[in-house]
Amino acid sequence: MRVPRTIGAIAFALLAFSSWHFDAAGQSASGYPDGYDAPQAAPHSHRVIFENSVIRILEVTVPAPGTTEPMHHHRWPSFFLSWDTGGPSPHVHYHRGDGSVLDQPSVNEAVHPGRWSVQWMKPEPMHAIEVMPDSPAKPSDRPLLRVELKTHR
Repeated sequence: MRVPRTIGAIAFALLAFSSWHFDAAGQSASGYPDGYDAPQAAPHSHRVIFENSVIRILEVTVPAPGTTEPMHHHRWPSFFLSWDTGGPSPHVHYHRGDGSVLDQPSVNEAVHPGRWSVQWMKPEPMHAIEVMPDSPAKPSDRPLLRVELKTHR
């Protein structure tokens, strides 16, 4: 019970500390076309589990090997929360909106009992994740949480 409270406190502190900056800075909606918001365009891998006027929390799952999620975007800055137990990461191709593809090979990390991992994410324009058929990692039974910090359009 102590770990979830700690993560909750960290998430709240990050939100409180950062929200004024994002609110003041704002963000243009250009480059983030209607109809391609992640839960709308890629509902099999992005599900809204909480939303209010300040944040939106998505449950994100990695597609199965040999599949590609639909093109989508994430308009707001966010951070990923995941329970990391090591092992191989999936081998993915990150398809960008301009048609270019970034190859992200699998990385093998020693297996361990587990720890929380937090990754900061800037807004992501149009993209899709393709998990390669030869990927050594199986989709995690624990989805990622993506906490999006809403900003003005």
